[in-house]
Amino acid sequence: MITFKRVAVWLVERSLEAFVLGGIFFYFVIRIGAGIHRGMPDGPRSGVWVCGIVVAVFLFVTGYYATTAIFGVIFRSPNRWDYPAITVGLFAVHTHIIFLRGGSDLTREFKAMELPFVANGAVAVFACSYAGNEVLKRWASIRPRENSYVSATGLTLLLFLLLNAANYLRPANFDSRFRPYGLPFTFYRTGGYVGEWVWRPGVFVWTGLIADFAVVAAVVVLLGTLLQRLRKARQVRE
Repeated sequence: MITFKRVAVWLVERSLEAFVLGGIFFYFVIRIGAGIHRGMPDGPRSGVWVCGIVVAVFLFVTGYYATTAIFGVIFRSPNRWDYPAITVGLFAVHTHIIFLRGGSDLTREFKAMELPFVANGAVAVFACSYAGNEVLKRWASIRPRENSYVSATGLTLLLFLLLNAANYLRPANFDSRFRPYGLPFTFYRTGGYVGEWVWRPGVFVWTGLIADFAVVAAVVVLLGTLLQRLRKARQVRE
């Protein structure tokens, strides 16, 4: 019975996830106007649902749904943070595989969308997986094992993903093709055309990326220690 419940929750998670990812894909490709494939400069114009199906098909081809089924149905951890964090990692890896397979057939503008799409999509994937965990926990009467530092890692990553997603979607009064991204430190600058004909690719700012990892690690340690002390204090009162 527990397997049936896991399968049902996993299917709902992936369905909601496909719709939200379709919305993100629709925004980037249609609203921003980046073509997907050479010879298709305007991209699809059939709505969020079709975009969701397109994203789902590409993820299916790379094996994303098979790997999430392994961790979501067969080896699903009772800890509320493990499965969402694993799913976000799988999403990032499989999305990168899609862009790698596209190679030179993809437009440069579309390739530049990889990082912001992964950042925003990771928030959606995390939210769907976390919500599914909570539903399954109540439906199957599962009591999760609590780990303060795992919880702190999940909370911190979610916070930084939300902040960076908001940072990407912020309005700008200058040429957005070369905008810097990253909070608290810039870790990526998008590419674009210089003088309408010379292409400058996007670049990672490695010092900013390392600094961001250091900040995340410090926040995880501090928050994990705080949660652990609060849990011990609660146990003493009980």
